[in-house]
Amino acid sequence: MFYEHIPTIVSSTVQALYKNVFVTIDTSLSARLFDFVQTNDQVAGIKVLLSQVALVLCAVFALFIVFVMTQRRALKARQETPATAPATEGAPEQPAGLLRDRWNALLKYLDSTHEAQWKIAVIEADKLVDDALAKAGYSGDTFGDRLSNIQPGTLLSLDGIWWAHKVRNRLAHEVDYFLRYTEARQAVGYFEAALSELQLI
Repeated sequence: MFYEHIPTIVSSTVQALYKNVFVTIDTSLSARLFDFVQTNDQVAGIKVLLSQVALVLCAVFALFIVFVMTQRRALKARQETPATAPATEGAPEQPAGLLRDRWNALLKYLDSTHEAQWKIAVIEADKLVDDALAKAGYSGDTFGDRLSNIQPGTLLSLDGIWWAHKVRNRLAHEVDYFLRYTEARQAVGYFEAALSELQLI
């Protein structure tokens, strides 16, 4: 029967029309667009500009990658390096030099709550400075003589040494002299300044 073939006829007709209209038109448009892109001067300029931008971006990304890798290596090296032992919080820095051990032992007397220990600290510090001045070539038979022979301006800590040495003399000669803690700290501080100036601690 004829009507049984109608769906087939309609389908064939639609496919033929689609090929003739859409496929042909689409291919034609693609060809024209390709020719336009290849021959137009403005499009060519845009292509050159985009290629240059792409090159710059590639260089920037390459530098960024190198930077990140360098930072990672440095961080890894830092993590692998053994950290130095942290200083005890609140602990004073210990002096360094030829008399370091003796000076550290002397400072422990100031940690005491007893006046007798503070006196020992001042007397021992006085002895250290006296010996240091004698070994440094300052002339004189006694500590006081050596201090008197030092020209003003030769030793910046001279005035402080004189003050601390007078405190030491009062401790040695005045039996009932009471040494305050602040006074002991100040005297030891002046002696310390002298030893530091002589580069012994």
